[in-house]
Amino acid sequence: MSQSGEVEKGMQEVIGIMNRLEGVSLHRKVGGHFRFRMHLTDEMYDAPVDALELSARPLNCLKRSGYDTVGKLAMAIDGGTDLKHMRGCGKDSVQMIMIRLFIYQYESLRPERREEYLREIAVMNAYALESGE
Repeated sequence: MSQSGEVEKGMQEVIGIMNRLEGVSLHRKVGGHFRFRMHLTDEMYDAPVDALELSARPLNCLKRSGYDTVGKLAMAIDGGTDLKHMRGCGKDSVQMIMIRLFIYQYESLRPERREEYLREIAVMNAYALESGE
């Protein structure tokens, strides 16, 4: 599968996760940025970047740039590091890294915490939460 195809598949997975939240209908906006807050446990922080289940290109970009753990990657992103500046890391690789980081984080949350996390993300990304009335 091409890297663009992987990004599209990853975005569809994110959309599927977000659409689990009642009252939220997420769709892909061309050129839009998907933002989310990082919530890492110590175990997640120390996990190798291999835990993100990335394809070879984005994984090699991270490792070559010294990001060997999820925690190092998350701290760099929180600190404003632009992943596009990593050697060999284009737009599709950056998108895949962010998609897989979101999915890894979401799947690591306790089930009772997931809805609250999705609502927080919906607000951060200015998606209207319908009242359901």
